[in-house]
Amino acid sequence: MTDHANFLSIVEHSETVAARWAELVQKAVTDARERGVTLEPADCLDIRELRLAAMGNPLDEDNYQSELMGLPALSDAAMRKAIKEGDQEARAAAVADINRGKDTVHPDRQVNDAARRISRARELGIATPPPEQDSRSRSERLEALKGIASPAERLATARRWGLVA
Repeated sequence: MTDHANFLSIVEHSETVAARWAELVQKAVTDARERGVTLEPADCLDIRELRLAAMGNPLDEDNYQSELMGLPALSDAAMRKAIKEGDQEARAAAVADINRGKDTVHPDRQVNDAARRISRARELGIATPPPEQDSRSRSERLEALKGIASPAERLATARRWGLVA
């Protein structure tokens, strides 16, 4: 992230800029809330278009929306939604992003990195493979699980079928 000390100094010393900034921050927080994400006012500092509009430039709505969606909280929310809706390209992109750089991790940090990647995968909803699709109903699958002797195999099969998380 960038140091916004100069911009904040201008906001503190100009009532006009402060008033515009407050309106723009409220707009960004409201727009994020409509997308199901809670955005903190401090996060708005990372939206360049808002800072420019607070200084007097007209707000370019396209750039603003692009930068808003580029914030980590909103881009993660969009990614989670796409994955939940079954978008295989979004899922593949998320998996690639999570696994990026895992081969270059120092051996002393591999366990922590693996835990971080698993946590991130859970946040995005890709920690488990998507449930297998077949023609059997839920009750038929549960009946089929009764025939599996090994508890580990039974649990793995139930997870694969999407019966347990």
